[in-house]
Amino acid sequence: MTIKQLIEKYQSDRSYYLTNKYNETLLRSDFLDPFFELLGWDIKNNAGKPTNEREVILEEALKANASENSKKPDYTFRLFSERKFFLEAKKPYVKIEADNETAKQVRRYGFTAKLKISVLSNFEYLIIYDTSVKVEKDDTFQKALVKKYHYTEYEEKFDEIKRLLSKEAVYSGAFDNEWKAIETKINQYSIDNLFLKQINEWRKALGSEIHKHEPKIDEQQLNDIVQSYLNRVLFLRVCEDRNLEEYQTLLKFANTNDFKALIKKFQEADKRYNSGLFDQLLKDKIVENVSSVFWTIIKQLYYPESPYSFSVFSSDVLGSIYEIFLSEKLVIQNGTVELVKKPENIDRDIVTTPTFIINDILRNTVLAKCKDKTDKEILQLKFADIACGSGAFLLELFQLLNDILIDYYLKNDKSKLIQTNINTYKLPFETKRNILLNCVFGVDKDYNAVEASKFGLLLKLLESEDVNSTNKTKPVLPDLSENIFFGNTLLNPSQVEKKNQTEINPFDFSKLSFDVIVGNPPYLKSEDMKNITPLELPLYKTNYTSAYKQFDKYFLFLEQGLNLLTDDGILGYIVPSKFTKVGAGKKLRELLTEKEYLHSIVSFGANQVFADKTTYTCLLILNKKPQKTFQYAEVKSLNSWKVREPEAVKFASKKTEELDSEVWVLVSPELTNAYNKIVSQSAKLVDLIGNDNIFNGIQTSANDVYIFTPTKEDKKHYFFSKKGIEYKIEKEITKPYFQTSSGEDNLNTYRTFKPNARVIYPYTPTKTGVDVIPLATIQKKFPLAYDYFQKHKTILNNPKRDIKPTPQTQEEWHRYGRHQSLDSCGLSQKIIVGVLSVGDKYAIDIHGTLISSGGTAGYCVVAIPETSEYSIYYIQAILNSKYLEWFSALYGEVFRGGYIARGTKVLKNLPIRKIDFTNTKEKTLHDKIVSAQKELISIYDQIDANTGNKRALTPLQAQFAREKANLEKLLAKLYDLGDDDLLIPLIKELYEAN
Repeated sequence: MTIKQLIEKYQSDRSYYLTNKYNETLLRSDFLDPFFELLGWDIKNNAGKPTNEREVILEEALKANASENSKKPDYTFRLFSERKFFLEAKKPYVKIEADNETAKQVRRYGFTAKLKISVLSNFEYLIIYDTSVKVEKDDTFQKALVKKYHYTEYEEKFDEIKRLLSKEAVYSGAFDNEWKAIETKINQYSIDNLFLKQINEWRKALGSEIHKHEPKIDEQQLNDIVQSYLNRVLFLRVCEDRNLEEYQTLLKFANTNDFKALIKKFQEADKRYNSGLFDQLLKDKIVENVSSVFWTIIKQLYYPESPYSFSVFSSDVLGSIYEIFLSEKLVIQNGTVELVKKPENIDRDIVTTPTFIINDILRNTVLAKCKDKTDKEILQLKFADIACGSGAFLLELFQLLNDILIDYYLKNDKSKLIQTNINTYKLPFETKRNILLNCVFGVDKDYNAVEASKFGLLLKLLESEDVNSTNKTKPVLPDLSENIFFGNTLLNPSQVEKKNQTEINPFDFSKLSFDVIVGNPPYLKSEDMKNITPLELPLYKTNYTSAYKQFDKYFLFLEQGLNLLTDDGILGYIVPSKFTKVGAGKKLRELLTEKEYLHSIVSFGANQVFADKTTYTCLLILNKKPQKTFQYAEVKSLNSWKVREPEAVKFASKKTEELDSEVWVLVSPELTNAYNKIVSQSAKLVDLIGNDNIFNGIQTSANDVYIFTPTKEDKKHYFFSKKGIEYKIEKEITKPYFQTSSGEDNLNTYRTFKPNARVIYPYTPTKTGVDVIPLATIQKKFPLAYDYFQKHKTILNNPKRDIKPTPQTQEEWHRYGRHQSLDSCGLSQKIIVGVLSVGDKYAIDIHGTLISSGGTAGYCVVAIPETSEYSIYYIQAILNSKYLEWFSALYGEVFRGGYIARGTKVLKNLPIRKIDFTNTKEKTLHDKIVSAQKELISIYDQIDANTGNKRALTPLQAQFAREKANLEKLLAKLYDLGDDDLLIPLIKELYEAN
């Protein structure tokens, strides 16, 4: 059927369709189903897609006993399992084009589900609403309306409607681009922020009232009680919208101040649901005293005070709200109750894992594990998140297991299912209950997170249920105390001293192992663990191989996850990708390669997965069963990956044995050819110039004392000031120095390098290197320097300076903190490299300048031996090229903006194109590159000299650009990569774009 025929069909009997006799069910099958099928949607799942990835979810026809409030939208259109928009159907008799209540209803659906838009149609009209806007009591049908089409416009505007609502638009990512402006508003005014703010207000109000009537209550108990009561009220309110409880029951109590009825309701709910949710916590008397707060909370959970529709209030939205909610706690300060961040969250934002990431991990672990298994076998499998937080992974896991079993019964035994619509089925409540009790497990060290996780799972269990479907089960809800545990995943009781057991709360896994472990483990540096959990840190170092140097907590979760898997178990995590490169990751890398656990790594490169958080992450799938090869891929565009475009991710098979524990060089399939070609014609820099010629700068351990910027000089002295005091020092005991600058003298490949400071250098050369000048000699030869040292003796003699190697006498306190690089730094010619830099940071020094090391803030040096045939300018040009920027990014950690940590470890491994100096052609190319590099430095110096003179700058800048292009052509000729050359990414642009 064409759109024209559909319109003609409607027109032919329109007067009848507009009467009250023509119902919504018929409208759906006669007109809305075919209309959206013309937009490409497989409404009835004729393609037989798995339930978890069904394109359209159809709701059950409205039951006679259901209130309008417990109704869900008629259609949910999805991208795989992610909801994209709702369609609410009304019969043509309802004048949706001017009906305020219908408009508000469909907007509340979309707002609660955190969707960009929702659609309302009776076929006479098709109306699209922006659902990022909170629904207010007095809103009219015109508020937040973005598009309205009359049926007579459908044919003419069908291409436009397709662009906005078609399956192709959703599955190509065009839908998200189309509604991008709305997405920005959603992130600003989302249900997360709004509901979180409301819950926090309730927490404070309820906490303050309880504290007033029970002043001796301790903080921990106060937090637990407040959360418990909020969970109860919220639970019953959600049950009302889902037709499990009579609508507005709680509101009636609030309106009549009927406290006894509320307590009675809690008691009845305890009997009916019996999941520990309604255990009495406070004496009724205290609860009665704070009942006014309950009435406020309850009233704010109903329309019009509440803009939510709890029938579509999805568990993942609740999960992300609880995740942030749990980062704060109630404290009693000076007699008042306040909300403050928990210690572990003081310097960090809580980030929730996006649902599309969770689902991809589950697809690669849970789905893989359940493949070809019977229902009985699936129900015997155990799936866990061992750092479950408020349960985001567990909620999606539970849903996926539901859908897997529905698909199994569709193939093997339909009698085990309940049909709810055309080609739409659900599991009986009892089966869902079994899945939850048999298969879903979680552990967390935060008690309130554990309670939130249980709460979310119980609400999830009740999705799509009502009084009738749950009637046979007594009690309705399972007790999850043997599924979701409160404890420290990383330590067991035997590893913790008795006196620390309560504080650390170790968890005993001796009777538990899992077939699949999934999650997003905590990322926490060992430095932070030292401050937040000082008792645990030494125990991690004793009990974990991966707790090496400055390790991160997620290393331990990977190791523990593997410990807890069955012999053929699978683990799937999202983790920072830095473990593949940093020194601290060495033992973890060894563990994963030696035991051959790697199954696949998907790197997100510069793409940012977490909202408002810069973290470079990867999806890591491990198999307990050893395998010789693993799959590797890089995500170029996050949007293409989300919609699973065929070209979005290409996997390359790699051999585990080829991974070096020092650093994992992971190259995407499309660049493997270029990588191999470059490596095959190159030598590592360390092999070309020798290990001793790549080194870090000096480390004085008191730069403020040793380094100064002269204010003036005479023949023998420099003058300078420190903290307002003027000093004078002998020139002979100083050396040129370069201190970090982002000004006109900053380090740049094309700027002639000049030192910008001096450093006091109390050393003298010897046959074997350098020795510290004794203080007595300094007093004799450099009396001004001696006085200066004496004035700063307190700083220099401080034990915290930790001088290494340990001084032989007590008169060596004027030494630098470390002896490193003192005999090398003064070389007549060397390349200075900014450790954390973004391109163009390789300057040639001919002044014997000293520079500082100091992690990513410092510098290191590449020195070319005088005996080398390679020109220092050739090495400089190669290091600065796009080829070696790419290699630096493969070996070193990359940060936002394209900054690469290129310390000595990275520099040593960089491949330098070898030159056969007996081959005239090759030698000529080497010399041309040298000449072009020198020319660029000369032009750049002229540009620097003419800053502010536009007339002179314009031709100079054009000249520089031409010479740069010439150098790039010479380098391309040198490497001779053909078409592969174009594939090499420009790191700076790549990381700035994301």
